[in-house]
Amino acid sequence: MKRLVVVVLGAAIVGLVVVVNFTGVFDVTGVQATGVDRPTQELMIVAADITEGTPLARVNTSQVAESVQREVPAVSSVTVQRRWPHSIVIKATPRTVAANVTVDGLVRWADQTGFVFGAVNQPRKAAPSIIVRPRFGTDTSARQRAIAEALIVARALPAQVKAKLARIEFRSQDDIVIATTSGRTIRWGSADDSDRKAVVLAALLGRKAKVYDVRTPDLPTTKK
Repeated sequence: MKRLVVVVLGAAIVGLVVVVNFTGVFDVTGVQATGVDRPTQELMIVAADITEGTPLARVNTSQVAESVQREVPAVSSVTVQRRWPHSIVIKATPRTVAANVTVDGLVRWADQTGFVFGAVNQPRKAAPSIIVRPRFGTDTSARQRAIAEALIVARALPAQVKAKLARIEFRSQDDIVIATTSGRTIRWGSADDSDRKAVVLAALLGRKAKVYDVRTPDLPTTKK
């Protein structure tokens, strides 16, 4: 009796596998994208490259997620789920614009990590402006690190400087410069000790000057 039960159970499992994978009963008839705006959803569906009629069980959700993440830079994370009996749902988290970044003469968006994405020459009004002077070419990792360091400075700036911020220039790792809409220039140096530099700068702003130098926060200077 037990042997018969095992045989019947095995046959049922085989039959289920055949139904799920080969009969068309559970084929993909639709792919949905959520969590982002409509144009990005469309890009995600194209990047997923799932052909209707593919057995739902045979869709490699991990590969689909990797493909979408790679092909659609505007999303920071992606999950892919099967929704039985016929759908694939791709959920994404959009990247947040932390700055407008000018690299090689083009303005793009960057998130908090310095990752560059989004439309070209369509800056966000509320985001700070960062200009990256070095030309990194295809070295996107070095470019990302440069932007991330400029963003460390942006976050540390005293409120009165943020309110009048014109741009942050990354000239080199040890030469970050801030320009304000009131014509003041701040020599910041590297992103190291940014919190300390911000405290020193806030104290210096009471002095009337054109240039404030906090590169060495223990020995700050001003120049009229």
